[in-house]
Amino acid sequence: MATQQIITSRQKLLAPSSAIFSVVFDKGRATKHRLPLSHVLNTLRELDLLIRELGKKVQRANGVRNPDGDFGIELIANSSGFAFSKGSIESRAVITKDVQNGITTVSRIIGTTNGVESKKDSVSVDEYGAPVLRRLAKIAPFQAQDKSELRLQLLTPKGAVIESSSFGKAGIQTVQRLTASEFEIESLTVYGKLSKLWDQSRTDEEDDIWGDLIEDNGNKWAMKFKPAALKKVQKLFFFTKQVVVTGDAFYFKVKGPRLDVTEIEPDKPRNYVAAFNAFGRKYKDALGDRTPQEILADIRG
Repeated sequence: MATQQIITSRQKLLAPSSAIFSVVFDKGRATKHRLPLSHVLNTLRELDLLIRELGKKVQRANGVRNPDGDFGIELIANSSGFAFSKGSIESRAVITKDVQNGITTVSRIIGTTNGVESKKDSVSVDEYGAPVLRRLAKIAPFQAQDKSELRLQLLTPKGAVIESSSFGKAGIQTVQRLTASEFEIESLTVYGKLSKLWDQSRTDEEDDIWGDLIEDNGNKWAMKFKPAALKKVQKLFFFTKQVVVTGDAFYFKVKGPRLDVTEIEPDKPRNYVAAFNAFGRKYKDALGDRTPQEILADIRG
């Protein structure tokens, strides 16, 4: 069922046909007009993925039949591609499709980011806040290395700031605290099916392989495999086999659990009838001819 969309008075200043989303890299290395290209591009990529992920939720809540999170965001570039000003680097993009839901999505991102930066005791981590924190956690290492501050703004077509948020040192510390694992369990075994292989992440030593696993009860796990397991994982993935996976589990506050895999094997089909018959034969002397109901009654006293 669609929920009622809430528009603030500041958002009403925007025309329903256009809005601008501004990303500003400020302070630190940005004051020298120099930032690693990979840091800038990866930050923009994470923001784009965030808008799409959160945008689907907003669209679905507002009755869009086939939500895709696509708001037709296009960069507004000058001759150099970015707008440079004293002490900062700025990129602007215009929302060209489904503008009102796009505005709502950006507004939610700005609101959650403000909560993170202000170090409030209670930061929203509901279905709308959690994606923001997950993406900010990926952006945080770039900001920390560059000692820079990320500023997100919602602007009118004439450039007036409607909403604004900052993500700097305080926000980085908050995100690190919120995304740190709450507890760990060694040698946990999980049963389910691999749904996809979704990323590779460079570490100091090698490329870890990542994938998703869906348990029979619907719970979703992020799985981290060693490169040596690639061929086995691909075979199990492509044939969508039920698998049994063992590894060290990490549980987090604002994202799903992760399993650092040490063993993965096909989950052999179970013959429960044969197991029951074997159990009956093994304990025949103890159980006698009693029915299961009688045995349970005896156990329960």
